[in-house]
Amino acid sequence: MERLYNWLLLKAIRGLGEVSIKRLWLAFGSAEDILSASYEDLREMLGEERARAIKRKDLSFEPEEVIRLVEREGIGWVCLEDEAYPTSLKEIEDPPPVLFYRGEIRQVPMIGIVGTRKPDSQSLGFIKSLVREVVSKGYGVCSGGAIGCDFYSHKECLALGGYTVCLLGMGILKIPAYLSKLQNGNMLFLSEFLPEASPEEYTFPRRNRLISGLSKALVVAEAGQKSGSLITAQYAIKQKRPLWVYIGNALSQRWLGCINLVNEGKAKVLYSPTLLFQELPSPDSLKDPLLDLLTTPKTFDELLEITRLSHQELTMRLTQLELEGKVLRNGSYYMSL
Repeated sequence: MERLYNWLLLKAIRGLGEVSIKRLWLAFGSAEDILSASYEDLREMLGEERARAIKRKDLSFEPEEVIRLVEREGIGWVCLEDEAYPTSLKEIEDPPPVLFYRGEIRQVPMIGIVGTRKPDSQSLGFIKSLVREVVSKGYGVCSGGAIGCDFYSHKECLALGGYTVCLLGMGILKIPAYLSKLQNGNMLFLSEFLPEASPEEYTFPRRNRLISGLSKALVVAEAGQKSGSLITAQYAIKQKRPLWVYIGNALSQRWLGCINLVNEGKAKVLYSPTLLFQELPSPDSLKDPLLDLLTTPKTFDELLEITRLSHQELTMRLTQLELEGKVLRNGSYYMSL
């Protein structure tokens, strides 16, 4: 738990945001090394005020209390420096230093699907065919869990046996009842907020950057001129994620937000779900590098030396790959299938 404590400590420091924390992580490699860095090095990177804040440890919450809650409730967690942390989220400028979760984190390429809370039947029909195509191509679906397009996307993905990720706008212990019904082996709930954090007006727009950040492409299924889905679309543009929209009726105000994105040259119209994958790589080309190493059998100790992963992280990765049927253990050797 020391690693979690160190990252929570960074998260708790007043005035230190995700952008600064990522800069520190890229420079020092771990939370432990950030916290032990000299004041001079920190000041050179972040300026006097934030360097002092780190050394002074002026905290907005107590990390020890969060750790006790995580242990008591059996909450999953992953930190920015961990191998299991979603790779796509590490790429954005402001990744959460800690993610809390329920379910299983898998390094599956994701397609984001978002839209209005009160969708037209045309939009739901499109989402259904889109999700079918997404799952058949080996991708997962990520969204925000809101009633409407988001919830329907998660539900359809699970019905097809696909993997889906819900980025929460509240703490992991505040998952609403209607979403809890979706929990199964293929459903992952992720939250950057402290486990008992209640949903607030700012938490949902803030979380939207993670929906687009986790996605290889984002699809807006239906959005009016003031739809919250347009916030996610703007994040996708900023993060340089391919942005697509569905327009069920060009004369309807229901899709005016989507139409505006196309007219502004920010998005493409997705007439057919198959178009989405003409510009995206196949999941086979996004293979886990650990699988590439195991094309020839290797022992655990050999993998430790090659990957430089910790004993715990390597054990977790190999166990996950075994459960997914991608790795076989034969005596002391591991090999990819």
